[in-house]
Amino acid sequence: MERDPKKQPPPNEPAASTPPVSRGGHRAGAGRKAIGVTRKLSLTLPEKLWTEIDRRCDKGNYPASEIIRSILEDYLRDVDAL
Repeated sequence: MERDPKKQPPPNEPAASTPPVSRGGHRAGAGRKAIGVTRKLSLTLPEKLWTEIDRRCDKGNYPASEIIRSILEDYLRDVDAL
């Protein structure tokens, strides 16, 4: 039985003229580039410091991890300069 060329393929079958699209999975060079080793930790700070971190996050639309990393890098660079 031949298919009518004007008829759409069923939803679970790809169109014959369209190559399948590969999405996801491991591909060389794909994904976010690593900036270091990820270690999970719990950080207890006074509310005043969390408020300041949140303010900086909102101001520049940055995640808290980026703000804290920047603060640590600046501090460690300054300590080495002493």
